[in-house]
Amino acid sequence: MDSGRGFESFEYGGPAEASQLRKKLLVIGFHQKEEFRVLDPYAEAIWLDEVESGALDGLLPSVGCVLVTFWPKELTTQRLATMSKLEFIQSGLAGVNQIPFRSLSPKVVVCSNAGAYSEEVAEYAWALVLAAAKRVTKYDRALRRAGFVRPPTPFLGKEARLLRGKTLGILGYGGIGRSVAKLGAAFGMKVLAYSRQDVGEDGVTGFMGRDGLRAMLPRCDFLVLAIPLTKSTAGMLGREELELMRKDAVVANVGRAEIIDQSALYEHLVKNEEFVYATDVWWARDGQESYSPELAFLELDNFVGTPHAAGPTAAAGGAPLRLAMENIGRFLKGEQPRNVVRREEYL
Repeated sequence: MDSGRGFESFEYGGPAEASQLRKKLLVIGFHQKEEFRVLDPYAEAIWLDEVESGALDGLLPSVGCVLVTFWPKELTTQRLATMSKLEFIQSGLAGVNQIPFRSLSPKVVVCSNAGAYSEEVAEYAWALVLAAAKRVTKYDRALRRAGFVRPPTPFLGKEARLLRGKTLGILGYGGIGRSVAKLGAAFGMKVLAYSRQDVGEDGVTGFMGRDGLRAMLPRCDFLVLAIPLTKSTAGMLGREELELMRKDAVVANVGRAEIIDQSALYEHLVKNEEFVYATDVWWARDGQESYSPELAFLELDNFVGTPHAAGPTAAAGGAPLRLAMENIGRFLKGEQPRNVVRREEYL
C-alpha cells in the first residue's frame, strides 16, 4: 500500500472544519492512547475495554468509526443493528475475513490494512521456507531425543533442499507476495505468481484463474501462500491441487489456514514424507485460531508450525497502526480512504 505522507506530517483542516466532522471512534485492541492524539481534531477515541458493560449499549448508537484488529465478542449482530451512525471500519490487519459483513449496513465502508505488513511477513515467510527446506525443525527435534544418532552424510545432503535455480510459486501477489518474490529472486529462484490481476513484472511469470492455478502448481518446488481468505479462496488448495504438486515440494503459509483443506493436507503429508508444510496460520475452532489442531500435524516431521507470529513482528515496528490511523484520518477529512474492501468477495 502507498502510505502517502509520513505520519509526523499528517495534517488536518482548521478548527471549524474539525468541529463539524468530529466523530466517535471506537478503538478495539491494544493501542497506546498517545498515538491517537493526532486524531483529536476529528475524532473522540474511546477504548472498548474501558467501557463498562452497562454503558456499552448506550454508547454504540453514537459511534461513527471503528478501528479493530480481531472482532470482539461484544459487537454482536444485535448490537451492530443499533449502530445507526456507523460509517467506517478500519481493520488493523491486512485480512478482513474476521469482519461480519452480513451484519453491517451497506453504507458502512470497510478498509483493510493491506501493505502494512508486507516486508515483515515476507521475511517471516522466508524463515519458514528455509526452516522447511533445510529441515531445521526436524533435525532440532531429532537432536533432543535420547539416543540420537547422526544420519549418514549423503542422507543429510539429500534431505536439505537447495534454492538456487529452483522454482518459487507465490499464491497471492499483493504487498507480501511481491516482497516474497524479491527475496526469491535474490536466492536465484525462478518466480511464478498467481493473482487475480495481470502481474506484468519482468522476471515473474503470472497465472490467473483456476486453470492458471492448476498449471502453476506442478512447476513449484516451493510455494508461499500469501492470499487473503475470501469466499473464493477458502479451500482453494484441496486434494486435487495437492496431488498436482511435486512430491517433495515445500509449502509455507502466511495467508490464512483455511486456504488449504485441513484433512486433505494431513493425508498428503502422511502419504508423502518428503513434502513439507510450514505455517504461521492455523485453522479456527470456535471462531478463533487453535494451535492444537484436531488432526495430528504436530506429530509429523514434515510439518513446521509457529503461533501466528509474523504479524506481531510488523506491529512491533508501529507501521500497521500508523497506516491504519492515516487511513482513518483520510476518511474523517472527507478524502478517499485506501484499501476499500469489495464486500461481495466475502458475502
